Amino acid sequence: MDLADSLGLVCSLLELLVPTHYLDTDGHANSVIDLIFLGMSCAQVLHYIEPDLRWPSDHASLLVNLYILLENICFSKKILKHDSDKENNFLFSIFMGLCALNFSRLDFVDDLDLFSKAVSRIISNAWDANARNITATTRSKEWWNNECRNALATYRCTEAREDWCLFRSTTRSIKRSFFDDRIAEIASTNKRPWDLMSWVKQYKLPIVEAIQYQGLFCNSLSNLWHALHSSYNVTANHSVQLFILDDILCLAPQP
Repeated sequence: MDLADSLGLVCSLLELLVPTHYLDTDGHANSVIDLIFLGMSCAQVLHYIEPDLRWPSDHASLLVNLYILLENICFSKKILKHDSDKENNFLFSIFMGLCALNFSRLDFVDDLDLFSKAVSRIISNAWDANARNITATTRSKEWWNNECRNALATYRCTEAREDWCLFRSTTRSIKRSFFDDRIAEIASTNKRPWDLMSWVKQYKLPIVEAIQYQGLFCNSLSNLWHALHSSYNVTANHSVQLFILDDILCLAPQP
């Protein structure tokens, strides 16, 4: 319990005292194996046991309901977009930081520990300098920003038609500005127009094999028909060697 107190945990109480370990051996009573630790903010939360849900198991589950407020859930994370200038800056910062390190003093464990911490610090600083924070939702958009979020919050508070129109005009303006910048970046930087729309992305052609006849590829329907027709005429009226069927095992007819 001292360890739990030092970690800021409290032992949860049971709503109804029932066994958690059920024995099939005669003469042995069922026992209770019940120990759940929760945070100090959940000190008044009680847990419970569902013996009817244990099925063939000899242990019943210990269950507890924890109520988490929406504002306590972190939806934000840092990202670094692939093939972007920020990613190039991130890699270049790591490269320059590693080049500046001294690799000659790695004879002892302490030196190796300091070196590994220095590498970790270089990567961490490069990440913090180039990665950006995003808020992930089920309807996240790249163009969504704080201005759109504030306009939406204002409408939700007032539910006024004017605020709704203001929110719509704000999102349209932000979206137009975002895609104008994106188009300008693609046109002047990477020059890959297929990044604008998923259905015009660059793709590799499928690997195919062409039919050859007399050393020439049959790339048209007329050439293909000529090859098939000529091949048929070559074998027309030729006798068939039936002895190749002798190797096939003969089976008794089935009724």
